[in-house]
Amino acid sequence: MARTNATNFTGPLQFPYANAGTDIFKKEDVQTLAQAVDQHDHTTGKGLSIPAGAIPNGTITSAMIADGTIQGADIASGTITTTQIQDGTIATADLANAAVTNAKLGTDTARLNLLTNGGFEMWQRGNGPFTGNNFSADRWLTSLGGTSTLSVSRDTTNVDTSSLAAAALTYTHNASTDYSQKIEDYSQLRGRTVSLSVRVRTSTVNAVRLAIYDGSYHYGNYHSGGGAYETLNVTWAIPTGAAAILAAVVKLDASCTAYIDNAMLVVGSVAADYAPLHPADDLARCLRYYQRWDDTNTEIGMGASQNATSHIIMLPLAAGMAVSPSLTTSPAANLLLQNSTLTGSVAPSSLAASTLGKRVCSISAATGAAFNTAGSPVFLYTNTGWIAVEANP
Repeated sequence: MARTNATNFTGPLQFPYANAGTDIFKKEDVQTLAQAVDQHDHTTGKGLSIPAGAIPNGTITSAMIADGTIQGADIASGTITTTQIQDGTIATADLANAAVTNAKLGTDTARLNLLTNGGFEMWQRGNGPFTGNNFSADRWLTSLGGTSTLSVSRDTTNVDTSSLAAAALTYTHNASTDYSQKIEDYSQLRGRTVSLSVRVRTSTVNAVRLAIYDGSYHYGNYHSGGGAYETLNVTWAIPTGAAAILAAVVKLDASCTAYIDNAMLVVGSVAADYAPLHPADDLARCLRYYQRWDDTNTEIGMGASQNATSHIIMLPLAAGMAVSPSLTTSPAANLLLQNSTLTGSVAPSSLAASTLGKRVCSISAATGAAFNTAGSPVFLYTNTGWIAVEANP
């Protein structure tokens, strides 16, 4: 006779079994085996452990987790929270290297915004209304389709949550119209997936949607027209050979009044909720494309007189421009030149660009009558006028 105790079931209910046909049969063996089977639950000493391959993917829910040992490969539906993990936290040690991809991020994960003035807080050109194919809020440009008309104004009433200003758009439709922003360094986005999100409010159905442009338009869904702010978004993989400037576009396809706020363009397949920049950083981005001197009766530059009626003024740039800028001014008569002894001041008869570089800017001013002596300092004041330089790559 040969009898052997069970090796995978230990303790008080360990049962013997025969490994030879001549072994004696005992009813006590059957009784112990029955009790063992009744308590069998695969814990240590009560049978073999369950192999990973015996559990179909996606069959474990949060209600089944007791000790926090489930790994990322075992999770199918995203239902595991910190309360189901033994110590209540997901630590670095719980994650495999590079296991968390962009696709697993939430929209509230803060990421770098590729847009300038995404919150529509900067309006260096004024509060509007702006019409025609022109810039309005810093870096945001209207491109009209057909005979469509669009009026854009700074709005501080109909804003998104926590916002200080929004762009109010009053639109009459003829052909599809863009309110958009060109991305200066679009070449760095070739071969990458990007996601655009904008908060939009309108009461007109199928009037406003988003698009990403890389030589052709790629669209997201329309606003419902429900009259409340909704997050519109669109995601697109930019081709490696894209030769056109990528644009973040708000598309207008029906006459409406719409409010646009809190825009984000991020790398990745998941759109991001708007994350405001520090005001200094927000302004610094805008100054790369537009700088304006318009404080009343303020000295904005100094230079020297070439002769009694010709003068060169240096304008200090607050930031390097994207490209060599262009110069625009109010009527010259609204500005003021002052000599170094403060004994004479006169409005210039004309102003023109002298040197316009990305980091250096000077203008030439002429006076109709003798005003100063050659080589003597001269100062330029805004008086009631203004001067601006603009660089739009």
